[in-house]
Amino acid sequence: MFGGRRMNAPDAAPLLQKPATLFSPGHRVRMNILPMFLNIFVPWSVFIYCLSLSSFYFMYAHPSAAWFFISIVFMLWLAFVLIACCARKCDPDPTWFTFFSVLMFICAIWGILAGLDNLKTNEAPYYTVNEMKQRKAINPSYTSGEDVMDAGVIEFEEGTSFDPGKTWHFKDGGLYCVAPIISSQNQVPLRQTYDFWAVGKDCCAPGASDFRCGSWGSSTAHFGLRTVDEGDLAYYRLAVQQAEALYGIMAPHPVFLKWSEDPKREVLSWHAQGFKNFLVLGATNLVFCIFCVAMASARFAFLGRTRSAYDTTVLNQVPEDRDMRAKMYTA
Repeated sequence: MFGGRRMNAPDAAPLLQKPATLFSPGHRVRMNILPMFLNIFVPWSVFIYCLSLSSFYFMYAHPSAAWFFISIVFMLWLAFVLIACCARKCDPDPTWFTFFSVLMFICAIWGILAGLDNLKTNEAPYYTVNEMKQRKAINPSYTSGEDVMDAGVIEFEEGTSFDPGKTWHFKDGGLYCVAPIISSQNQVPLRQTYDFWAVGKDCCAPGASDFRCGSWGSSTAHFGLRTVDEGDLAYYRLAVQQAEALYGIMAPHPVFLKWSEDPKREVLSWHAQGFKNFLVLGATNLVFCIFCVAMASARFAFLGRTRSAYDTTVLNQVPEDRDMRAKMYTA
Protein backbone atom coordinates (compact mmCIF):
# COMPACT_ATOMS: atom_id res chain seq x y z
CA MET A 1 0.00 0.00 0.00
CA PHE A 2 2.90 2.34 0.81
CA GLY A 3 5.22 0.80 -1.71
CA GLY A 4 6.99 -1.36 0.85
CA ARG A 5 7.29 -5.09 1.13
CA ARG A 6 4.40 -6.83 2.86
CA MET A 7 5.58 -8.28 6.20
CA ASN A 8 4.91 -11.95 6.65
CA ALA A 9 3.60 -13.44 9.88
CA PRO A 10 6.92 -15.04 10.90
CA ASP A 11 8.65 -11.68 10.41
CA ALA A 12 6.04 -9.82 12.45
CA ALA A 13 6.06 -12.26 15.34
CA PRO A 14 9.24 -10.94 17.06
CA LEU A 15 7.87 -7.39 16.88
CA LEU A 16 4.42 -8.24 18.16
CA GLN A 17 5.45 -10.65 20.87
CA LYS A 18 6.27 -9.23 24.31
CA PRO A 19 9.10 -10.99 26.19
CA ALA A 20 7.91 -12.58 29.40
CA THR A 21 9.56 -11.14 32.52
CA LEU A 22 9.08 -11.84 36.18
CA PHE A 23 6.59 -9.03 36.54
CA SER A 24 4.76 -9.33 33.22
CA PRO A 25 1.07 -10.01 33.86
CA GLY A 26 0.17 -13.56 33.00
CA HIS A 27 3.81 -14.67 32.84
CA ARG A 28 4.89 -16.37 36.02
CA VAL A 29 8.67 -16.80 36.21
CA ARG A 30 10.43 -18.59 39.05
CA MET A 31 12.19 -16.11 41.36
CA ASN A 32 15.92 -16.22 42.14
CA ILE A 33 16.50 -17.08 45.77
CA LEU A 34 19.96 -15.45 45.97
CA PRO A 35 18.67 -11.82 45.97
CA MET A 36 16.18 -12.80 48.64
CA PHE A 37 18.95 -14.03 50.94
CA LEU A 38 21.03 -10.94 50.24
CA ASN A 39 18.09 -8.67 51.06
CA ILE A 40 17.72 -10.44 54.41
CA PHE A 41 21.27 -10.73 55.64
CA VAL A 42 22.92 -7.60 54.24
CA PRO A 43 20.45 -5.14 55.93
CA TRP A 44 20.59 -7.29 59.06
CA SER A 45 24.40 -7.08 59.00
CA VAL A 46 24.11 -3.30 58.67
CA PHE A 47 21.84 -3.25 61.72
CA ILE A 48 24.27 -5.36 63.78
CA TYR A 49 27.18 -3.18 62.65
CA CYS A 50 25.48 0.09 63.66
CA LEU A 51 24.09 -1.41 66.88
CA SER A 52 27.54 -2.68 67.90
CA LEU A 53 29.28 0.62 67.22
CA SER A 54 26.71 2.71 69.08
CA SER A 55 26.04 0.39 72.04
CA PHE A 56 29.37 -0.40 73.61
CA TYR A 57 32.70 0.99 74.72
CA PHE A 58 33.87 2.25 71.31
CA MET A 59 31.09 4.85 71.17
CA TYR A 60 31.60 5.69 74.86
CA ALA A 61 35.37 6.21 74.63
CA HIS A 62 35.83 7.29 70.98
CA PRO A 63 32.58 8.83 69.73
CA SER A 64 34.18 10.66 66.79
CA ALA A 65 35.74 7.50 65.40
CA ALA A 66 32.51 5.58 65.96
CA TRP A 67 30.47 8.13 64.02
CA PHE A 68 33.04 8.04 61.22
CA PHE A 69 32.64 4.30 60.79
CA ILE A 70 28.86 4.66 60.95
CA SER A 71 28.99 7.31 58.20
CA ILE A 72 30.53 4.70 55.87
CA VAL A 73 27.20 2.86 55.97
CA PHE A 74 25.35 5.91 54.70
CA MET A 75 27.90 6.39 51.91
CA LEU A 76 27.20 2.85 50.74
CA TRP A 77 23.49 3.49 51.12
CA LEU A 78 23.71 6.53 48.82
CA ALA A 79 25.49 4.39 46.24
CA PHE A 80 22.67 1.84 46.33
CA VAL A 81 20.11 4.64 46.03
CA LEU A 82 21.80 5.80 42.82
CA ILE A 83 21.84 2.24 41.51
CA ALA A 84 18.14 1.91 42.33
CA CYS A 85 17.32 5.17 40.50
CA CYS A 86 19.26 4.06 37.42
CA ALA A 87 17.58 0.68 37.50
CA ARG A 88 14.12 2.24 37.66
CA LYS A 89 14.96 4.55 34.75
CA CYS A 90 16.30 1.77 32.52
CA ASP A 91 13.88 -0.99 33.45
CA PRO A 92 10.18 -0.28 34.11
CA ASP A 93 9.81 -3.55 36.01
CA PRO A 94 10.25 -3.43 39.80
CA THR A 95 13.68 -4.48 41.07
CA TRP A 96 15.19 -5.46 44.39
CA PHE A 97 17.47 -2.38 44.42
CA THR A 98 14.75 0.01 45.60
CA PHE A 99 13.56 -2.42 48.24
CA PHE A 100 17.13 -3.03 49.40
CA SER A 101 17.85 0.71 49.70
CA VAL A 102 14.76 1.33 51.83
CA LEU A 103 15.35 -1.67 54.09
CA MET A 104 19.04 -0.82 54.53
CA PHE A 105 18.18 2.74 55.59
CA ILE A 106 15.59 1.52 58.11
CA CYS A 107 18.03 -0.98 59.62
CA ALA A 108 20.82 1.59 59.88
CA ILE A 109 18.65 4.19 61.65
CA TRP A 110 17.09 1.55 63.88
CA GLY A 111 20.50 0.18 64.87
CA ILE A 112 21.89 3.62 65.72
CA LEU A 113 18.92 4.73 67.82
CA ALA A 114 18.61 1.41 69.66
CA GLY A 115 22.35 1.34 70.31
CA LEU A 116 22.47 4.86 71.71
CA ASP A 117 19.56 4.11 74.02
CA ASN A 118 21.25 0.91 75.21
CA LEU A 119 24.48 2.82 75.78
CA LYS A 120 22.80 5.54 77.81
CA THR A 121 20.68 3.18 79.89
CA ASN A 122 23.09 0.33 80.65
CA GLU A 123 26.59 0.50 79.22
CA ALA A 124 27.57 4.13 79.92
CA PRO A 125 26.79 3.90 83.69
CA TYR A 126 28.74 0.62 83.79
CA TYR A 127 31.81 2.14 82.14
CA THR A 128 31.60 5.36 84.18
CA VAL A 129 31.39 3.66 87.57
CA ASN A 130 34.19 1.24 86.67
CA GLU A 131 36.47 4.12 85.74
CA MET A 132 35.88 5.82 89.10
CA LYS A 133 37.53 4.94 92.40
CA GLN A 134 36.19 2.79 95.20
CA ARG A 135 36.40 4.33 98.68
CA LYS A 136 36.19 2.26 101.84
CA ALA A 137 35.49 2.84 105.54
CA ILE A 138 33.86 6.24 104.99
CA ASN A 139 32.24 7.87 107.99
CA PRO A 140 29.57 10.33 106.79
CA SER A 141 29.76 12.22 110.05
CA TYR A 142 33.10 13.87 109.34
CA THR A 143 33.95 13.08 105.71
CA SER A 144 33.18 15.84 103.24
CA GLY A 145 31.51 15.19 99.91
CA GLU A 146 34.34 17.07 98.21
CA ASP A 147 36.77 14.34 99.32
CA VAL A 148 34.95 11.58 97.40
CA MET A 149 33.92 13.33 94.19
CA ASP A 150 35.89 10.75 92.16
CA ALA A 151 34.34 7.73 93.89
CA GLY A 152 32.03 5.37 92.00
CA VAL A 153 31.38 2.99 94.89
CA ILE A 154 31.53 4.10 98.54
CA GLU A 155 31.70 1.60 101.35
CA PHE A 156 30.53 3.21 104.59
CA GLU A 157 31.34 2.04 108.08
CA GLU A 158 29.22 -0.71 109.57
CA GLY A 159 25.99 0.59 111.03
CA THR A 160 25.69 3.51 108.62
CA SER A 161 22.13 4.10 107.39
CA PHE A 162 19.93 6.88 106.14
CA ASP A 163 17.87 9.18 108.35
CA PRO A 164 14.17 8.25 107.82
CA GLY A 165 13.03 11.48 109.44
CA LYS A 166 14.66 13.84 106.94
CA THR A 167 13.73 12.28 103.61
CA TRP A 168 12.04 14.30 100.90
CA HIS A 169 11.32 14.34 97.17
CA PHE A 170 10.91 16.47 94.09
CA LYS A 171 8.09 15.76 91.69
CA ASP A 172 8.41 16.27 87.95
CA GLY A 173 6.54 13.54 86.15
CA GLY A 174 7.93 11.04 88.66
CA LEU A 175 9.12 11.28 92.24
CA TYR A 176 12.83 11.92 92.79
CA CYS A 177 13.43 10.77 96.35
CA VAL A 178 16.37 11.66 98.63
CA ALA A 179 17.41 10.70 102.17
CA PRO A 180 20.53 11.85 104.09
CA ILE A 181 23.04 9.14 105.02
CA ILE A 182 24.17 9.36 108.64
CA SER A 183 26.54 7.54 110.97
CA SER A 184 25.25 5.20 113.65
CA GLN A 185 27.25 7.15 116.23
CA ASN A 186 26.11 10.67 115.36
CA GLN A 187 22.60 11.53 114.21
CA VAL A 188 23.86 14.99 113.27
CA PRO A 189 27.14 15.05 111.29
CA LEU A 190 30.06 16.59 113.14
CA ARG A 191 30.65 18.83 110.12
CA GLN A 192 27.05 20.07 110.43
CA THR A 193 26.53 19.31 106.72
CA TYR A 194 24.74 16.42 105.07
CA ASP A 195 26.90 15.57 102.05
CA PHE A 196 25.84 11.99 101.36
CA TRP A 197 22.36 11.25 100.08
CA ALA A 198 20.64 8.01 99.17
CA VAL A 199 18.42 8.50 96.12
CA GLY A 200 15.84 6.69 94.00
CA LYS A 201 12.93 7.24 91.65
CA ASP A 202 9.27 6.62 92.49
CA CYS A 203 10.09 4.85 95.76
CA CYS A 204 8.81 7.29 98.39
CA ALA A 205 5.48 8.66 99.51
CA PRO A 206 4.46 11.97 97.88
CA GLY A 207 2.97 13.44 101.06
CA ALA A 208 5.24 12.18 103.85
CA SER A 209 8.82 11.38 104.83
CA ASP A 210 8.89 7.81 103.58
CA PHE A 211 11.98 6.48 101.76
CA ARG A 212 11.97 2.94 100.29
CA CYS A 213 14.66 3.05 97.62
CA GLY A 214 17.45 0.62 96.89
CA SER A 215 18.29 -1.84 99.69
CA TRP A 216 16.33 0.17 102.23
CA GLY A 217 15.12 -2.89 104.15
CA SER A 218 18.51 -4.61 104.47
CA SER A 219 20.33 -4.42 107.80
CA THR A 220 23.65 -5.31 106.15
CA ALA A 221 23.54 -2.71 103.38
CA HIS A 222 26.20 -0.04 103.84
CA PHE A 223 27.33 0.66 100.27
CA GLY A 224 26.57 3.63 98.08
CA LEU A 225 26.56 3.26 94.29
CA ARG A 226 27.19 6.55 92.54
CA THR A 227 24.37 7.99 90.42
CA VAL A 228 25.83 9.28 87.14
CA ASP A 229 22.75 10.13 85.06
CA GLU A 230 23.00 13.89 84.53
CA GLY A 231 19.29 14.21 83.84
CA ASP A 232 18.37 12.65 87.19
CA LEU A 233 21.05 14.50 89.14
CA ALA A 234 19.43 17.87 88.44
CA TYR A 235 16.16 16.74 90.02
CA TYR A 236 17.93 15.16 93.00
CA ARG A 237 19.64 18.49 93.68
CA LEU A 238 16.25 20.21 93.67
CA ALA A 239 14.94 17.60 96.11
CA VAL A 240 17.91 18.21 98.43
CA GLN A 241 17.33 21.97 98.28
CA GLN A 242 13.73 21.42 99.36
CA ALA A 243 14.92 19.18 102.21
CA GLU A 244 17.37 21.89 103.31
CA ALA A 245 14.57 24.45 103.49
CA LEU A 246 12.16 22.04 105.16
CA TYR A 247 14.44 20.65 107.88
CA GLY A 248 16.84 23.58 108.32
CA ILE A 249 19.94 21.60 107.34
CA MET A 250 22.87 22.30 105.03
CA ALA A 251 24.12 20.22 102.08
CA PRO A 252 26.67 22.32 100.16
CA HIS A 253 28.32 19.39 98.32
CA PRO A 254 25.75 16.59 97.99
CA VAL A 255 26.91 13.23 96.64
CA PHE A 256 24.03 11.13 95.28
CA LEU A 257 24.19 7.38 95.83
CA LYS A 258 21.98 4.39 95.37
CA TRP A 259 21.79 2.50 98.66
CA SER A 260 23.06 -0.99 97.86
CA GLU A 261 23.85 -4.27 99.54
CA ASP A 262 26.08 -5.64 96.74
CA PRO A 263 27.18 -2.85 94.37
CA LYS A 264 29.60 -5.03 92.40
CA ARG A 265 26.87 -7.43 91.35
CA GLU A 266 24.58 -4.53 90.53
CA VAL A 267 27.16 -2.87 88.29
CA LEU A 268 27.82 -6.13 86.46
CA SER A 269 24.07 -6.53 85.94
CA TRP A 270 24.05 -3.30 83.91
CA HIS A 271 26.58 -4.72 81.47
CA ALA A 272 24.76 -8.05 81.33
CA GLN A 273 21.48 -6.28 80.59
CA GLY A 274 23.15 -4.24 77.84
CA PHE A 275 24.46 -7.39 76.13
CA LYS A 276 21.09 -9.08 76.56
CA ASN A 277 19.41 -6.11 74.87
CA PHE A 278 21.93 -6.42 72.04
CA LEU A 279 21.01 -10.07 71.44
CA VAL A 280 17.27 -9.42 71.62
CA LEU A 281 17.48 -6.47 69.24
CA GLY A 282 19.58 -8.48 66.78
CA ALA A 283 17.08 -11.34 66.76
CA THR A 284 14.14 -8.93 66.43
CA ASN A 285 15.70 -7.18 63.45
CA LEU A 286 16.43 -10.51 61.74
CA VAL A 287 12.78 -11.50 62.05
CA PHE A 288 11.80 -8.06 60.72
CA CYS A 289 14.06 -8.44 57.66
CA ILE A 290 12.72 -11.93 56.92
CA PHE A 291 9.16 -10.65 57.18
CA CYS A 292 9.82 -7.70 54.86
CA VAL A 293 11.51 -9.86 52.23
CA ALA A 294 8.70 -12.41 52.43
CA MET A 295 6.09 -9.69 51.90
CA ALA A 296 8.05 -8.18 48.99
CA SER A 297 8.52 -11.59 47.38
CA ALA A 298 4.81 -12.32 47.68
CA ARG A 299 4.00 -8.97 46.12
CA PHE A 300 6.45 -9.48 43.24
CA ALA A 301 5.11 -12.97 42.64
CA PHE A 302 1.55 -11.65 42.67
CA LEU A 303 2.44 -9.19 39.92
CA GLY A 304 3.41 -12.11 37.69
CA ARG A 305 0.17 -13.97 38.37
CA THR A 306 -2.29 -11.19 37.63
CA ARG A 307 -4.10 -10.79 34.33
CA SER A 308 -3.01 -7.90 32.21
CA ALA A 309 -5.21 -4.85 31.96
CA TYR A 310 -4.53 -4.91 28.23
CA ASP A 311 -5.31 -7.57 25.69
CA THR A 312 -2.05 -9.50 25.76
CA THR A 313 -3.26 -11.85 23.05
CA VAL A 314 -2.83 -9.02 20.56
CA LEU A 315 0.81 -8.66 21.59
CA ASN A 316 1.71 -12.30 21.91
CA GLN A 317 -0.16 -13.89 19.02
CA VAL A 318 0.24 -13.19 15.34
CA PRO A 319 -3.18 -12.65 13.68
CA GLU A 320 -4.04 -15.28 11.17
CA ASP A 321 -5.83 -12.85 8.93
CA ARG A 322 -3.13 -11.36 6.67
CA ASP A 323 -5.50 -8.66 5.47
CA MET A 324 -6.24 -7.30 8.95
CA ARG A 325 -4.44 -4.03 8.29
CA ALA A 326 -6.56 -3.41 5.22
CA LYS A 327 -9.72 -4.15 7.15
CA MET A 328 -8.67 -1.68 9.85
CA TYR A 329 -8.26 1.07 7.25
CA THR A 330 -11.58 0.31 5.57
CA ALA A 331 -13.30 0.41 8.93
